[in-house]
Amino acid sequence: MKKILFLLLLILPVIIYSQKLAKMPYSISIFNNATMLPPASLTAVVNQPLHPGILLGAEFGWKENSKGKWFQNANLGYIYHHLANQSFLLFTQSGYRKYIGKFSLEGSLQAGYMHCFSLVDRIVMGDDGKYKESKGIGKPQFIFGAGAGIGFRFDQDKMIKRVFLAYDVRMQLPFVKSYVTMLPNGALSLGCQFTISK
Repeated sequence: MKKILFLLLLILPVIIYSQKLAKMPYSISIFNNATMLPPASLTAVVNQPLHPGILLGAEFGWKENSKGKWFQNANLGYIYHHLANQSFLLFTQSGYRKYIGKFSLEGSLQAGYMHCFSLVDRIVMGDDGKYKESKGIGKPQFIFGAGAGIGFRFDQDKMIKRVFLAYDVRMQLPFVKSYVTMLPNGALSLGCQFTISK
């Protein structure tokens, strides 16, 4: 009996924390990325060749009432830039979401990490003076930026909480030290926010 009670005491915090994680808002979105500054990047994301991405996020609410919510989230993403590179993103956003009936407007700031892997051949000079192909380990970069979005909220007793359309401007650096040290990116995304349980 004591062993069962001891095991129950060990498992109880995990169960309680798991219930909290199940009710936390998560999000998934797809987006198209354009490497230029706004306002050009606003139209480029629908006119240019497709540079698709996917983003998964978890949101932590700092303060929420009937008028709005101060939020922060953690995001993990992937971008495929046609004929150039593929990148993995890890970043956080912090901002405010204003509720207007079932609709919402939001603004946020973001910062994080991007790791790019080139899709083109890279030739480097070796110690012996001869050129050779090198894939390398990719290029680590810092990203920061801002975003805005609109959304539609569903009833809070539903698992899908809201759908949203967002536009983010991100700067990645260092890009190419001798040419463009900071590369602007615009991303238009469509997604939904949900919980694992009601």
